[in-house]
Amino acid sequence: MVLEILEVTGRLQELGALVYVLYSIYKELRWTPLSTRGEWGVPTIFGLIGAISLLNTGLLTATPIEWALLAGAVAVALACGLVAGRVARFRPLSERSRAALEHRAARRAERRGRSGPRPLPAFEMRTGWIGALLWAVTLGTRYGAEYLGEHLDAALATTTGLAFLLVAVNEAGRVLVVSRRSPAQE
Repeated sequence: MVLEILEVTGRLQELGALVYVLYSIYKELRWTPLSTRGEWGVPTIFGLIGAISLLNTGLLTATPIEWALLAGAVAVALACGLVAGRVARFRPLSERSRAALEHRAARRAERRGRSGPRPLPAFEMRTGWIGALLWAVTLGTRYGAEYLGEHLDAALATTTGLAFLLVAVNEAGRVLVVSRRSPAQE
């Protein structure tokens, strides 16, 4: 009974990570406001979930094959995130986006009883199809590691924790490069 619950929980966590990746692909294809607030939130939370999950499933007693699969998958995810940050394009915030953000900020300030909304971002960014393709490579790496893990008896490579860790590393790489390249930093 407990093992069945753990299996279902693991699959639900993996589904959550997959939904986040699909949402990220959607965002890569659209111009989205470039906000520097909270940019490290997702990589931090997903990284902690992934690391804790990996620790609970035997990270400390991992075999060399498991370490190699883990390191390879993390390296590919990081490279994809860094490239996504590098290919990101920036433009000034469009009037349509500005109006939508102002409306949303005013409603939020009204609900919370604040006197004025926070300053709006000045720029938008997107990575386009290249960013979406890089997410597909990250997903392929995760499922490739799982496939190899099943055939090489490397259980660590088949865990949900690896999925969360790869999403976190990819996002961290992208955030790192975008924060350095952002016109808002100049």
